[in-house]
Amino acid sequence: QEGKTVVAVCVENKLAGVIALADAPRPEAADVVKHLKSMGLDVWLITGDNLRTASAIARQMGINHVKAVALPGEKASQIKALQSQVNPLTMKPRVVCMVGDGINDAPALAQSDIGMAIGAGTQIAKAEADMVLVKSALTDVVVALDLARVVFSRIKLNFFFSIVYNVVGIPLAAGMFFPLIHRMMPPACAGLAMAFSSVSVVISSLLLKRYQSPVVGEIDLKCQVKEDAKVIELKNMVRQKLGPSHKTYAPLTNSDEWDD
Repeated sequence: QEGKTVVAVCVENKLAGVIALADAPRPEAADVVKHLKSMGLDVWLITGDNLRTASAIARQMGINHVKAVALPGEKASQIKALQSQVNPLTMKPRVVCMVGDGINDAPALAQSDIGMAIGAGTQIAKAEADMVLVKSALTDVVVALDLARVVFSRIKLNFFFSIVYNVVGIPLAAGMFFPLIHRMMPPACAGLAMAFSSVSVVISSLLLKRYQSPVVGEIDLKCQVKEDAKVIELKNMVRQKLGPSHKTYAPLTNSDEWDD
């Protein structure tokens, strides 16, 4: 039910213990999924793992949509199927962002509207992606999408003010009010007004430097250290079971483990 793989450990043909193995999600993964949902986005998990393992990970992360046992081509087909759906809010085709790091993710990254490759992933995945997360932190997915929204909003704001500026400025420069005031705008003032319109757009765009990335949860480093300590303790126990005759398996200390 937890999607773990059970491994029996034997020492000198005797059962020493049983270990349950599983790929641990990144510490920030659950917070990233939660934040993406708060942005009004649907989150999917598309993986080549079996359904039980995928479902267990999805429950931990709070993901409602799961596609398991997916081959590379099937991942791309699933992305294409999502793109063919209509967003009920905008009544337009869905825009799909794919985040991946492996060779199996390359076709899906190429098919998606926005492909994000993890920086520590394979070269082919980074080649097919539109964006590479250099720090390999999932929180950068939220930052990238949030920054894209802020930039697009600023573009629309610049368009709005430029239209208003031109609607008012062009008739004024053309002499619209000449019959009333019997004066024309001096060419120098018209040139200054035209230059100011460009300067205002540039200043508005430069204000993006004040952008502050959203805070996505807090990683509990203490829990991570405790988990690592338990792994060290388990390794030492196995080495002690093997006895002093096995010189290769000398007990480790915490400092030795961290140095590795």
